[in-house]
Amino acid sequence: MEMRSRTENSLRNIRVTLLFQASSFGIAFFTRKIFVQMLTQEYLGLDGTFSNILSMLSLTELGIGSAITYSLYKPLAEKDQGQIVALMALFRRVYWTIGGIVALFGCALTPFLPVLVRDLPDIPHIDWIYLFFVLNSSLSYFYAYKQSLMIADQRQYITTACHFILSSLLRLTQMAFLWLSGDYFIYLGLQIGTTLLENLILSQITDRLYPYIRRDRHGSVAPETKREIIKNTKALMLHRAGGIVVFGTDNLLISIFVGVVEVGVYSNYLMVINALGSLSYRVFYSLTASVGNLKVSSEAKHILSVFQRANFAGNWLYGFSTVCLTVLLGPFIELWLGRDYLFSRGTVCLILMNFYVTGMRQVTLIFRDACGLYRYEGYKPVWESVINLVVSAILAVPFGVTGIFAGTFISTMTTCFWVEPVVLFRYGLHADVGIYFKDYIYHTLVTLLTTAAVWQICVQLPGAGLPLFLTKMAVCAVLGNLGYLLAYCRREELRFFVALFIRMTASIRRGNTR
Repeated sequence: MEMRSRTENSLRNIRVTLLFQASSFGIAFFTRKIFVQMLTQEYLGLDGTFSNILSMLSLTELGIGSAITYSLYKPLAEKDQGQIVALMALFRRVYWTIGGIVALFGCALTPFLPVLVRDLPDIPHIDWIYLFFVLNSSLSYFYAYKQSLMIADQRQYITTACHFILSSLLRLTQMAFLWLSGDYFIYLGLQIGTTLLENLILSQITDRLYPYIRRDRHGSVAPETKREIIKNTKALMLHRAGGIVVFGTDNLLISIFVGVVEVGVYSNYLMVINALGSLSYRVFYSLTASVGNLKVSSEAKHILSVFQRANFAGNWLYGFSTVCLTVLLGPFIELWLGRDYLFSRGTVCLILMNFYVTGMRQVTLIFRDACGLYRYEGYKPVWESVINLVVSAILAVPFGVTGIFAGTFISTMTTCFWVEPVVLFRYGLHADVGIYFKDYIYHTLVTLLTTAAVWQICVQLPGAGLPLFLTKMAVCAVLGNLGYLLAYCRREELRFFVALFIRMTASIRRGNTR
């Protein structure tokens, strides 16, 4: 019964994620089109640069949110309301403090904007635009801590539904006001209001689902839990710093070494890539609480089996996405925004290489987080950050944007690529990591061969414009998946997912006939 509950919760989280994420893509691309028509490329670049600056300030969170979420798995499984209340009270104090720190330090950076943004564009009231970003970022911490309780309790579908409904309404409302008035401050003000509204709504939902967290706000966190939180926070602090430096500084480095216009161009590529990447990531992130629950109640052999199946699905999804992006990304950007927003083929190749190696890490990271193995990676995040910054800065001078992306790829391959799976298999799964690397190499070869075959077919297709793009999309969908199907037709994992799909289809049919 418990396993069925975990599976049902996971599938519910995945279904809701797929539904809302897919429906929000169309709205996001439509609104970006209006944005670039109504405002200049400089505004788009500022949007990416200021977001990066605030992501750097989020380092003050220190990873304590993930550490406390991990600590919630056990009391939720044991229905220990006293410990849940104590942990949530701690969470509240920490997040309100963080929100204040982000606001304070964010405002303090205002005089240094000319240093952080090369050739600062001549946009009216640019300091106030930045302060609007600071306010939105700081407000995101207030009441947001309550969402973690629902996520840890395998109810992420609720937070997902609320977020996508409000964000979709926000984008449409922003575009309507931008189209009518062209006022960027109204655009930013609506974003701030929606951030506050989302946190308040989810706070109310949490209070109704878990009324005991309002009735009793007393109690203290158990000493062993405190020690666990402190230990995990110390490890997560390095991980959070490494992640922000590697993935949160590309726009900042481009702004400093190249210019703010290129930040705007890159943000469009990033939007398309994140649309695919975040869809896959959110599907697997929906499993985090289930894996945490599994870790508390199951043996290592079963956890290894679940990991191999999830990793198989992740490899297929990110590999297939890489095939599609290689063939379709350039033509899509050109159709969507025009040739002025295109990067060179070499630059795009490096962007996609980073997408692939980052995507291939996701299932490993989710299992690592759910098993609480952060501290075993030592100083990996520090080396990752140092290598990324040094190599990116060195290569940015002769190669510009391409050099910055090369630095990100090199830092990932020299650290994360091997450290993360070694830690997971040694301390979490208690199995030979050679299984993982063998699958990784095989899947990469399959992806390269499939990409090459689909590319060669698509470059020979006749036509132009939207009809040609749709034809290429169909070729990618059919031949891209066919390549993986032929490569994995004998794998147990494929048989498992086929059987799961059949069971889900049968269940839906039975529900429709009632």
